[in-house]
Amino acid sequence: METIVLLEISPAHYVSEAVNVFCSDCRFANELYPLFFEREGYKNPDRVFVAGGAKKLASPANEGERQSALEDILDLLKLHHCRRVNLGVHADCGKYGRKFETDEEEEAFFQEELFRAREILQNFLRESDYEAELHIYYCDWKGLHEVL
Repeated sequence: METIVLLEISPAHYVSEAVNVFCSDCRFANELYPLFFEREGYKNPDRVFVAGGAKKLASPANEGERQSALEDILDLLKLHHCRRVNLGVHADCGKYGRKFETDEEEEAFFQEELFRAREILQNFLRESDYEAELHIYYCDWKGLHEVL
């Protein structure tokens, strides 16, 4: 085995402030998400960056994809003593493969996806006897917006 990067990491276990389920699109992952984590004061944000973000819950390719995402989120919540999940989607997401006539139509569509994802996760956590705050976010070319 050859060491590629030398790094000393503390083996001490950590507590995460939030499990963040966002799209892996680097336009957002490289710039926007770190700004969000800093703004929220997260020192140990768990990151679940996957194509489509909350799409894995709201409109998965198959039920196995959804179940796997739900179990991954619950595992992180339990392992890192976390009580918050942030779910996000973004404008012009290639994983959805949809085009919209107007920005308003696109925003409304993605808000509905986020509401569906949150409800599915809420029900799963309730069935799993676990409580967490759930927050939903829409990203566009102007920033990150919490959907209320």
